[in-house]
Parts: sequence; C-alpha cells; structure tokens
Amino acid sequence: MSLSFILSVFPIILLIYLMVKRNALPSYVALPWIATLVMGVHLLHFNTDIVTISANVTAAIVAVQTPITVIFGAILFNKFSEVSGATDTMRKWLGNINPNPVAQLMIIGWAFAFMIEGASGFGTPAAIAAPILMGLGFNPLKVAMLALVMNSVPVSFGAVGTPTWFGFGPLKLDSKSILEIGSMTAFVHSIAALVIPLMALRIMVTWKEIRQNIVFIYISVFSCVIPYFLIA
Repeated sequence: MSLSFILSVFPIILLIYLMVKRNALPSYVALPWIATLVMGVHLLHFNTDIVTISANVTAAIVAVQTPITVIFGAILFNKFSEVSGATDTMRKWLGNINPNPVAQLMIIGWAFAFMIEGASGFGTPAAIAAPILMGLGFNPLKVAMLALVMNSVPVSFGAVGTPTWFGFGPLKLDSKSILEIGSMTAFVHSIAALVIPLMALRIMVTWKEIRQNIVFIYISVFSCVIPYFLIA
C-alpha cells in the first residue's frame, strides 16, 4: 500500500473518528483541523503549489454557498416555526386528527415529514416531526428512529432536490442525464416505500396493529409516492 494512498485516506478516517468518538468534537472544530491537515499533506507530500491550493479553496468556498443557503433556510424555517408558535399549533392540530397511533405515525412521521423534506431537507423533518410525536406520548428514542427510517424515502429529493442536482453537479452532466437519474432514483425509492414504512412502524407498534391498519398505511404511502414518482 503506497504512502500517497495512506495519506489520502487518513484525513477522512481521522475526521470520522473525531466526530463519532466519545466526547466527539463538533463539526465546526473538526472540519477546519482536517482541512489544515489536508493542506499540509498537499504542500509537504504531493508538492502542490500554493497558487493551486488557494484556487481550490476559493472554488470550494464558492461551491458550498449553495448548500449553506439551503441549510440556513431550513434552520430559519425550524426556528421561526418554534418562536412563532406554529410548531405548537401543528402539534395540537395533527395530534387531534386521529387517536389511532398508526394513523398519527403515518400522518406526522410519514406524510408531513415527506412534505417538509421536499421543502427544506437537511434533517428538518426529523427535527419537526419527532417533537410532535413525542408530545403525543410516543417514546422519544423510538420516535427518533422512526423519523429517520421514514425519511430515507424522500431524502434524495430533499431541499428542492439538492442531493440530486447539486450532488451530481461536479460530474458536469447535462440536464437530461440529471432528469434520468432523478427518474431512476424515484423508481427505486418508490419500490422501497412499499416496505420501509412498515419497518419503521414496527419500531413503534405491533405487527397486529400494522395488519389492522394496512389499507390506511398504503393509502398514505401512495398519496406521497405516486406524485413523487410522476413528477420525477
């Protein structure tokens, strides 16, 4: 194994370790340290000139403005909802829709979170839906797991499709190719949607309750997935 390969992989492994270890470093501390390490590796081992490094840093700063502005909008939306009382209003309204726990989980944890993912993404569905479900009396840890599992279906088109169009942006694909990728992604996720909500619900309720509400569950699934697939 070459030294170049080891030095290329080491910063990634170190970053993961620093952010998942006990007493982990926050991202705003770990990332600058790793960036400095990468710069040092380029200067000392790969002999990259400072002009090229400066150009890459500048290009990266410009490129990250897109996800940063989307994340800012998502955080602003979340905070505004909390401060204005909209989150409490939604919690009361959604909690009174149906006393059936499966219905509450599908309406809030699936359909509502599905909509929020498309609007803002970046963890906002879990951040908003989970507290609402907790307020209805569901177990906090199980609610967190359910919200994250449910959110695996719409996540590729979160924040007005940022993971797809921005994620594939560096490949310089034409718009037709991006649309084809979106169509294939929607197809795969639509098939997964037949199973994933059931797996998520099982975290919270019994198989018996799932079977008793299976028609409602799939009505909820198709009401989100069919438009999602057709539009993609």
